[in-house]
Amino acid sequence: MNKIGILGGLGPESTVEYYKNIIYEYKKLTNDENYPQLFINSINMTEMLSYVANNEYKKLIELLSHEIKRLELIGSDYIAIASNTPHCVIDELIQSTTVPIINIVEETCKYSKENNLKNVLLTGTMFTMKNAFYRKAFEKYNIKCIVPNDNEKEIIQNIIFPKLENGVIDIDDKNLFKKICNNIIKTNNIDGIILGCTELPLMINENDFDISVLNTMGIHINSILKKLVYKSL
Repeated sequence: MNKIGILGGLGPESTVEYYKNIIYEYKKLTNDENYPQLFINSINMTEMLSYVANNEYKKLIELLSHEIKRLELIGSDYIAIASNTPHCVIDELIQSTTVPIINIVEETCKYSKENNLKNVLLTGTMFTMKNAFYRKAFEKYNIKCIVPNDNEKEIIQNIIFPKLENGVIDIDDKNLFKKICNNIIKTNNIDGIILGCTELPLMINENDFDISVLNTMGIHINSILKKLVYKSL
C-alpha cells in the first residue's frame, strides 16, 4: 500500500475532511476492514498566509518545501497539499522534492476536461482568485477560467474568512455566495463553478447550482485514493 503524506492545517477544518474522507472512502473501495496509512503534517496557516499576503514567495517556498521534506523523510510515497492557495508555487515545490506531489489544480483541470467543460468560474480566497495559477493551468486545456469582479472577490473572501475557516456555516453567507455566482453564470455562459478553497465544500454542494460544481477537495481526495488503491498508477 502506498503511503500518503498530507501537508495540512491550511486550514484545519478541511484537513479533518481530507482525513475522514480518505479513510472511509478507502474502506469502501477496498471492501475490507484495513485502514490506509497517512502522515499529516499540520503547519501554521497564519505564517503561510502572511507570506502570501506580503508576496514573500521565497519565504513561502522555503516554509512549504521544508515541511514537505518532513513528509518525504518519514516515508511518504505521494504528497498532497490540502489547500488551493499554496499551489501558486507548486512548480517550485515539485522541484524541491523527489516524491510526487498530487496537484489539486492539475487534477481539477483534468476533471473539467473529462467532463467537456468550456467556461468555468473560479471562486476561492482573494489570493487564489486574483492570482493567475488556476487560469494558466486551465489555458493548457483550452478551458476559459473566469473570476468575479473586485467587489465580488471581496465579498467571497469575507465569507471564507473567518467563519468558514473556523467551520462556521452561515445560511445568509451561503445565499449571498449563490446569488453572486448565479449572476456571473448567467452573463458569462459558465458551465462549471470551481470551489477553489477547500473550505467552500463545507457550505456548498453539487445540488446548489444547475451547472457542474467542481469540488476541488473532493476531486483531490479521489486522486489521492487512486494512488492508495491502485499502486501502479
